Amino acid sequence: MKLPPLNALRAFECAARTGSFSAAGAELGVSSAAVSMQVKNLEDWLGLKLFIRRANQVRLTDAGRDYYQKAAMSLAEIASFTQALTEGRGYRPLVISATPALGQLWLPERLKIFSGVRPDVPVRLRIEDDSIDLEAEGIDARLSYGGEHPDYRTQEMFTDRLVPVGIDPGADMRTAPLVEVSWGETISSVPGWRQYIKLHGITRENPVAAVIAQSVPSVVPLVQAGLGIALLPEQVVSGEIRAGRLHRLAGPALEMPRPYVLVTAHYKSRSRRLRALAGALGVR
Repeated sequence: MKLPPLNALRAFECAARTGSFSAAGAELGVSSAAVSMQVKNLEDWLGLKLFIRRANQVRLTDAGRDYYQKAAMSLAEIASFTQALTEGRGYRPLVISATPALGQLWLPERLKIFSGVRPDVPVRLRIEDDSIDLEAEGIDARLSYGGEHPDYRTQEMFTDRLVPVGIDPGADMRTAPLVEVSWGETISSVPGWRQYIKLHGITRENPVAAVIAQSVPSVVPLVQAGLGIALLPEQVVSGEIRAGRLHRLAGPALEMPRPYVLVTAHYKSRSRRLRALAGALGVR
């Protein structure tokens, strides 16, 4: 079965229906240049000219008009059949993949909001590190820190800042043992204790961490056990702070260089389930 690249087909259908690359980009959540590139890929694959481009306007060629009619009809049939199939046996779960920090500490309160809005949609939550292939693994949404996702729609959820926390609200950053988060091989831009101490001129003889753990959720119980103080993302651990299980220490915050993001496939941008999820996550 010889099929065209599906992302390119989706971009073409949207551009032909809306009458412009910019409008298609707004609907798909990408730039007009990205739509233009996808359409060019489809034209090269077909060996046909689908649009006549003039200044900021595009117009379908005869071949483009014929191809659009068939493509639009086929995509509509697939959408209709898929809806009928899922409604016939109940909604399939919304599969959400999240980093350990987001999935274990930040997301539960937002999932409660989502379940209140869409109680009919079950959720399957996967806690995993980055390097996730959404399409191959059947994932509807990925929640992550930073990262480049050029093949997907990326929406900013929030930007966080690192704050010192401890179990003792009076802990002294000059003498208290330090607990460090190892952010992994894929993230090199998050500052740690050495940068924090140097930037804020904290006088300390030994800036080396007593304990290093591989994730924010694994650092939290270490701090709660009294092993030391840690620099943790304020919004991510806000539930622990509000509950009194962690205390925000006196000391400046350090802005994290990249945002936490929601990553989805472009062709799912009009999904009502994903739009409800985005709303529950604070994405506007």
